[in-house]
Amino acid sequence: MANILEKFLNTTNNLKSFDDLNATKVIGVNSGSNIFSDLIEHSDKYTSSNKGSMNQYFNIYNNRLNYFKPRIINNAKSIFGSSIKVTSKVLDIQPTLLSQSIKLDQPKDSINTKGLIFTVGTIYTEMKYKPDILNQVSKDIYGMPESPSHYTIQNDSDRADFSQNSEMLLEDESGRVVLKFDHFEAPKDILVTGVVVGIRGFVDVDNCLQVLDCCYPEALSNKDLKIEDDEDSKILLISGLNIDKDTNLPLLQKLQEFLAGVSKNTKVSRNVVFLGDSLTNYTNLNIMNDFLLTLIKSKTLTIIPSFNDPSDKALPQRPINMKLFERKLQINSNKLICSETNPFYLDKYRVILESGDSINDIVKYGDYDGIESRSEILKGFIKWQNLVPTAPDTLNIMPFDINEKQDPFVLKESYPKSLIVGNQPELININYNNVQILGIPIFSKTKQVVELDLKTLDYEIIQL
Repeated sequence: MANILEKFLNTTNNLKSFDDLNATKVIGVNSGSNIFSDLIEHSDKYTSSNKGSMNQYFNIYNNRLNYFKPRIINNAKSIFGSSIKVTSKVLDIQPTLLSQSIKLDQPKDSINTKGLIFTVGTIYTEMKYKPDILNQVSKDIYGMPESPSHYTIQNDSDRADFSQNSEMLLEDESGRVVLKFDHFEAPKDILVTGVVVGIRGFVDVDNCLQVLDCCYPEALSNKDLKIEDDEDSKILLISGLNIDKDTNLPLLQKLQEFLAGVSKNTKVSRNVVFLGDSLTNYTNLNIMNDFLLTLIKSKTLTIIPSFNDPSDKALPQRPINMKLFERKLQINSNKLICSETNPFYLDKYRVILESGDSINDIVKYGDYDGIESRSEILKGFIKWQNLVPTAPDTLNIMPFDINEKQDPFVLKESYPKSLIVGNQPELININYNNVQILGIPIFSKTKQVVELDLKTLDYEIIQL
């Protein structure tokens, strides 16, 4: 395959040499601050000093709760009034006379709000098929590969009885309380494990917390972004190559022809960003090597890994080690090809790019079929101000002993200008709180590439 591709690209007239490309003005996406890279580079600084400690993950949850709690209370007072009664701990919630007077089918508008309580905690969802590490260890099946693609829905009866297969709780350092949504009009699935939320409601006769309203952290600011005029502020976004020698080599060849500029008459950006799932397995690494070797003759490349790529399996993922590839790629890394972290923060344009593992993990453990549900989850990342709420419950994350100010997955001070997420079933484009959210489709399934102008956030879908 390498010889064919080399011959093809060497015969095209519009390709430039390495030196010519280096002389051109390109975006240089690896320049500027990357908070995720900083965390990885200083990992020894954030490692717990107590080597026998097993509560690293507790610190992550607790620090996020402590960070969001005052901001949620401030937002609740602005929404429900300063006289709102705040219960400091979940286990301090007690039934009141109001519990005895509210009927199950009573409309929410008719409930007396004076006796309602308000508390802040972290959502935890218990699901029927979600892996349980204690159960795995007890059955001596720890570390076995996970075969199901959907862990809450296994058959039609599960789908019909989804409410019976999952239980949602609110927890803090004091304990947990079961949540019920008999009077809650908003869809229940907007809450996922790890989200810090304020709940206004009452304790029913079963000592469960009946939810009437949910409250999230007060909104962040949208800072103005001053961008200097660039010769080329456009990037090509490609996710889900899923390179496989047995299935999609013709499609890969078609993509190469397009990127070389011979299969279409349109001029596209020189800057290409691959958003995860580039490989189906590591045995196809040599094909990816040949693919990248041909592309650097006409493009500058940025590679962001996912859990299926040759990087570690915990967020933030380290950049793919360029030593896995041939020396021709190694000597041109940081010039024509950049290997970056997942997620990756492009400081110059205030854009967060990630391969989609966070949203795909939420979908995997919940009944969230369809683009509408995925859109709500993506909006949730901005609403919750948390990019990886299910980590470390079902999504691997490094157990750093960091405080709330150092947490790179929590949005602080201001929103990003754009959040770009790879490996989605189809293109998603929504605007929430003045943040443009883009879901990039899986190329191996949709044959779609997205060209985005980072200055204007205008985009074009290119169908191959």
